Amino acid sequence: MVLVVGCETTSLVERSRTISVQGVGKVTVSPDIASFSITVSELAETTREAQLETNGKVGLLLDMIRAAGVEDKDLATTALEFFPEYRWKEDEQVLLGQRVRQTVNVTVRGIGDDATILPMLIDELGTVSNISMSSIRFSKEDTTTEYAESRRLAMQKAIQKASEYAEAAGMRLGEPLTISDYSASDYQGASRNTMVKSASFMMESMPTADVPTGELDISSSVSVVFELL
Repeated sequence: MVLVVGCETTSLVERSRTISVQGVGKVTVSPDIASFSITVSELAETTREAQLETNGKVGLLLDMIRAAGVEDKDLATTALEFFPEYRWKEDEQVLLGQRVRQTVNVTVRGIGDDATILPMLIDELGTVSNISMSSIRFSKEDTTTEYAESRRLAMQKAIQKASEYAEAAGMRLGEPLTISDYSASDYQGASRNTMVKSASFMMESMPTADVPTGELDISSSVSVVFELL
């Protein structure tokens, strides 16, 4: 009995000799953008009175922010609320007044070029009492170059890893058959999600604001299937 193996079957056997590896490349950069939210909340007898007080305080804050060089395109109202506020007294709800709350998101650019922009702005905002400031988020405006470098490093590490496996198996590394890419950014900073303080408290405890920006990790992960020869 003679067994005949066709060219197609041989090709499939050769193709099945593959290795799949992953490579990760990471580039660390300094952020140049900071964003945060400021909330003004006022309580008055009527909604109109509370709104006027809120409008006045928000206007004052926006003047300070614009004076620091922040453009209108980087200012956005993210919440505006009107509602009655009550408290419980002897098992009965008592109306305290009407609450108006407005939240404005602020994006400050160029913090990498001038490290004093953000601390000075926070100090200035701290002169306004009874406001809330949310967590500061740091990022980088243009990460094109960093992502390209992280991808190059990821592919380089994948090739190195696959070559080592191939050599250990007594084989040679062939061409890549498939490449799958995954990219992400990860901010490495001590105060990423914890900076939530009232401005009045900040001024009492921090006469001069100290705002470490941390670092931003730009990383890419690649999964590659190589042919083994």
